[in-house]
Amino acid sequence: MDNIINFFVEHFDNCVWLAVILIAMCPTLESKIAIPFAMNSAIWGNNSLSPFLALIIAFIGAMIPSFLIMLLARKLRGKTTGFISSKFLHHYSTKSAYIEDKQSGFKKYLALAGFVAVPLPLTGVWTGSLIAGLSNLDLKYSFLTITIGTLISTSAITLLCVLLENSISYILIISLIIIILFLFVDLFISLIKKCHRSKRDI
Repeated sequence: MDNIINFFVEHFDNCVWLAVILIAMCPTLESKIAIPFAMNSAIWGNNSLSPFLALIIAFIGAMIPSFLIMLLARKLRGKTTGFISSKFLHHYSTKSAYIEDKQSGFKKYLALAGFVAVPLPLTGVWTGSLIAGLSNLDLKYSFLTITIGTLISTSAITLLCVLLENSISYILIISLIIIILFLFVDLFISLIKKCHRSKRDI
């Protein structure tokens, strides 16, 4: 952890905004990590960003890959074989099917916004963009919906960091721990499901 922080401080000390954008663009991390990282004076000293700048820059960084992800997912959803479709996209296909089951268009986009707006691991721009690309939702409206959801999410995280200003380092560490735990749990559940399927096939 210290090595990672030292790397960012050494290479981005005079352009904190760039480090924040790069982190916000990363899947799973996004603004959940980028905002407390940007505002952390223990890391950046006087170069730490204000809450408003942290929000805006993390928001921009998180949104950069959105439309590209939707386009790629839309291209890949027709594939029926291979690792990408059978393993990687299966989890998101079930979520996109859940959204498409909504009767009205408004409810579909509201559900998509919910996936993006809740600042938890395995939610956010990447998840919302994959879901939109794998569904039949209009990509322009989906992008607008994801933008609104991201604004809600980044605002909530920024507000939490402002309210707990003296604990920003703890927020950053706890966020990282929660993300790692969620990823391990998700992997564990996937392995259990795979074992059950293997037993049924025998």
